[in-house]
Amino acid sequence: MPIHYDWRSLVQGSALVALVSVPAHAQVEQPAQAEQPPQARKLAAIDGAIEKWLADQVSTKLMEQTVSAVLKDSELGMSSLGKQLTATEALMQSGLGTRKHLGRLKGMRSLATQVTLEFLRRTAKSDMTYVGQYGQLSLLQPFASEFLMGLLLETPEWYPFTFRIRLVPALRDIQLQLPRAGRIDGIVALINNQQESEGLRNALAAMMAQWGRTKYADTVVNRMREATMEGDGEDRIRTTIVLADYYNVLRDYQRSAGAYRAAQALAAGADVELLPVTWYSSACVHALNGDTKRAMKDLERCAQMHASPDLDPSLRLDRKLFESDPEIAALRQDKRFAAIVKLAFGDGVEMDTAKDGRK
Repeated sequence: MPIHYDWRSLVQGSALVALVSVPAHAQVEQPAQAEQPPQARKLAAIDGAIEKWLADQVSTKLMEQTVSAVLKDSELGMSSLGKQLTATEALMQSGLGTRKHLGRLKGMRSLATQVTLEFLRRTAKSDMTYVGQYGQLSLLQPFASEFLMGLLLETPEWYPFTFRIRLVPALRDIQLQLPRAGRIDGIVALINNQQESEGLRNALAAMMAQWGRTKYADTVVNRMREATMEGDGEDRIRTTIVLADYYNVLRDYQRSAGAYRAAQALAAGADVELLPVTWYSSACVHALNGDTKRAMKDLERCAQMHASPDLDPSLRLDRKLFESDPEIAALRQDKRFAAIVKLAFGDGVEMDTAKDGRK
């Protein structure tokens, strides 16, 4: 959605023309490349790659190289691209832009599209999920929200329908305010469409709850709670874990923690062994809820299962979850944590307990 500015003087517009024509940090005389601080050299390399793409706007290979250059330092790269994109769009909205600026705007939007898609792909590939994981896309606002909403609600043929669920966590991280009415209507239509996957509809219901529209998520929770009372012991354990996971999606960590404890109690009574991922997920939720004592206990149980040579390899977790997942950052400060990691995975790289996993 275009940004609307109040342009009150030609002087302001002329200043913006200068800003768009030359990146802001390049408007003062720069020292020789070797004398520039590392951050300035990185930024110069990013802006040089962007300018090279804007001069071409044809080569697929060059586009791939430019996307890689922008995401090499994703925060710095997307910040630079976002500022230039916003300034150029504002210039066109002011009526002061030229055909050259229109060409730059098209090139920047094309680049921002590919940068966003690649950032989504890389983040999904990380096998971690946490609040704020897609926050850097806010550097491309308002473009990022409009683009992702378009993929969700007006899905083009080239974008797989099954990938739409991947858009929801990103939108929840960057679309913090209630979208305009037309967007809300489109999301509600997807939630009510029984032909859509249950996973997508439930994820969208959670997103609506984040914006204060809770009735759709309440319906999901009530349905899940009813399911926990049906079937045999194993069915009730499974559905209770599903409920715990959904409370986690809703960011209601207190209820999620309670549901995980209920699942553990049911499993103990039915002599059912929970999976390592369930103990790990419970540890994450208890840590987020501030109950580090219980979180450490559950994480240790997960580690004990990992220590068994009889554990099915497909059930093993990746070590990087223990070492980098921000949701258990508080646990990494505990002196017992290194021993738990060693129990689960054996000797390896020393833990840096000062890190919270956010690169």
